[in-house]
Amino acid sequence: MSLLEARNITKRFAGITALDDVSLTVDRGEAVGLIGPNGAGKTTFFNCLLGMLRPDRGSVHFDGTDITRYAVHKRARLGFGRTFQRIELFGGMTVRDHLLVAERARLGTGRLWKDCLNQAKPSDEESERVERTLQLLRLDQVADRRIEALSLGRGRLVELGRALMTDPLLLLLDEPSSGLDQHETHDLVRTLHEIQRDRGTAILLVEHDIGMVQAFASRLYVLDFGTVIAEGATADVMNDDAVRRAYLGELTTTHAEEPEHTTITAPVPDDTATTATTANAGTPLLELSEVDAAYGPFRALFGVSFSVPEGKVVALLGGNGAGKTTVARVVTGLVPVTSGEVHFDGTNIAGMQPWQIAPRGVVHAPEGRSVFSSLTVDENLTLDFRRNLGRKGVSGGLERAYELFPRLGERRKQLAGTLSGGEQRMLALARVLVRPPRLLVVDELSLGLAPIIVDEVYATLQKVRETGTTMLIIEQYVGHALRIADSAVLLQHGEVVYDGPAAELGDVSERLLTAQPS
Repeated sequence: MSLLEARNITKRFAGITALDDVSLTVDRGEAVGLIGPNGAGKTTFFNCLLGMLRPDRGSVHFDGTDITRYAVHKRARLGFGRTFQRIELFGGMTVRDHLLVAERARLGTGRLWKDCLNQAKPSDEESERVERTLQLLRLDQVADRRIEALSLGRGRLVELGRALMTDPLLLLLDEPSSGLDQHETHDLVRTLHEIQRDRGTAILLVEHDIGMVQAFASRLYVLDFGTVIAEGATADVMNDDAVRRAYLGELTTTHAEEPEHTTITAPVPDDTATTATTANAGTPLLELSEVDAAYGPFRALFGVSFSVPEGKVVALLGGNGAGKTTVARVVTGLVPVTSGEVHFDGTNIAGMQPWQIAPRGVVHAPEGRSVFSSLTVDENLTLDFRRNLGRKGVSGGLERAYELFPRLGERRKQLAGTLSGGEQRMLALARVLVRPPRLLVVDELSLGLAPIIVDEVYATLQKVRETGTTMLIIEQYVGHALRIADSAVLLQHGEVVYDGPAAELGDVSERLLTAQPS
């Protein structure tokens, strides 16, 4: 009998099916990976397992008991432990404090109330259990440091230690390597192997770092658009063309005489798509020099340097947590640099606020949909165009928007909240593309969209490219991004590992879907 069994889980949000008949099992002491591109439904599935969301259909069984209707705290008592995608620790508390709080929550003795009054001291048994976990995670040397003084890697280990203090039978880890460098990821994999070996803990791992997944998980499930598209032994699943397609886009055969060996290669941009600024193609419009950036005490970028020539398109690639979105936020002033410089059109904009950068011609289309759901398509666009184009420019702006996105013209009187995900993404783009920017930063354009919609949106981006607009494209569908890109920058763990022509990037799937930790 499996320790965890999820049967035919289906979950919908306002008519959108996030999970469709998803089933999964985890045996005692087993390491299982759950992977898939952004928007595939992985975190939604996690939350259904943990009781944070109730599935519309299906059931969850744990150690032979149907727990579908159990509250979160009851599942924790049964043996569920978890970590979070975004680190969730308490500021002002030490590493030891975090573990001690989890120990007392496990015992359920009520001593936490005394802790609030600083009247309870750890018992010898509590101190011993905390010390063993600190040593297992190699945190004993920093046990009495506050969380704010730790690296992100150690912060992740504190979260893991807190979960271990509850003696879980099953650990659910939500992207534990996000933001870690290669050495920290290697150490995390080693620690997870030790936990599995010494404690017999089963682990279900949701992770975008494919190298980590290959190094740790014995079995894999792959989600795409809320359905399981592959499952089985890790090596077999990673060689599945459907999996590569889900992560990286379309496949092209590199050797016609060996059609069974398919791989994703960097396409050469169409020669007819030359831009209007060819004469200035070598002049950098955007240039990052040795840029470091962090979220609080946790570093996300490490000496990132690359440039975007004027009139050209650069694809910024890498796994989740590699630092791509952080680069976009640095360029647009949403995240400050901790060191280094960001030059736009010859001016160092590092340290400027977003409202100071935007008038220079930098436009950021962030991941997500960013529309007013209670307004119509017309009203969404008019609201934006009145501010940016003036009252006299609204009618021309609407005409241009519907020329770029004919589908929006057909739905101009429809409430934005009732549009499909792809149509909402088009609407968000239309708001920024009517007045072509000098630099367009597009973050995860295809997130959660059906392939046919992705094709349609990229066809519009190709039109924008032909006007000479400089673009920095962050994308999970590598094939689409490289088709219109002149060059590519590949990030891994916050560092640039490739910067050069898109046509020379070679086998992208080997670069993005190969193991790093060992």
